[in-house]
Amino acid sequence: MLVVAPHPDDDVIGCGGSLHRAATNGIAVHVVYVTDGSASHPNSRRFPPARLAAVREAEARAALRELSISTQPVFLRLADGALATLPAGVKRSCADRIAGIARACGARTIVGPWRRDPHPDHVATAALVELAAAALDFKTWRLAYSVWADLRGDATIAPSSREATAFDVFLTPQEVEVKRRALAQHRTQTTGLVDDDPQGFRIDANQLAWWLRPVERFYHLLPSKERPDDFVRSR
Repeated sequence: MLVVAPHPDDDVIGCGGSLHRAATNGIAVHVVYVTDGSASHPNSRRFPPARLAAVREAEARAALRELSISTQPVFLRLADGALATLPAGVKRSCADRIAGIARACGARTIVGPWRRDPHPDHVATAALVELAAAALDFKTWRLAYSVWADLRGDATIAPSSREATAFDVFLTPQEVEVKRRALAQHRTQTTGLVDDDPQGFRIDANQLAWWLRPVERFYHLLPSKERPDDFVRSR
């Protein structure tokens, strides 16, 4: 299984419990982080972008260990917040890199962000994953997870939609606890660790409660009407 996350922590938030279940059932889970996550606290002097990115990578590794994922993650380290405006060549190179990782690990399932998740980096990452999947010479099961859809905008679709079929994975209390511990490893996002940027991002109590519900929603992606290359040509 190959999981592609726009930022370090999106994989845990969107599908951490399911990834833990997969890993403990013998499925090799490989994770790719697309951006460096350095824009979450843009005004911090204690954690300038390079330091924040390094800390977030360490947090991501610790979170994966909590989820029982033993493979080494891949960090593409693209600029946080700027995926939608990347030049076409960079988009294609990134998609090719993801496709190469999928080939190397023999992924039969690729999981990425929901293309209608209301965050520009998530939408852009979904397009990169679609480009990568289209380049593969073997069939994969394509799934998507949402992070912000139910908190920032309604992206719900009918099960009969031609865009995707939604389904839920129900987590056990133990899986929810593992997910909670994994998310807690992302201290830059869940605590006051970065304390010199009042405008910086921090997961609040309502978001945490929502993301630690005992259910994770997935979308089984159906073939898109749009050509993936449209995304590459858009810039």
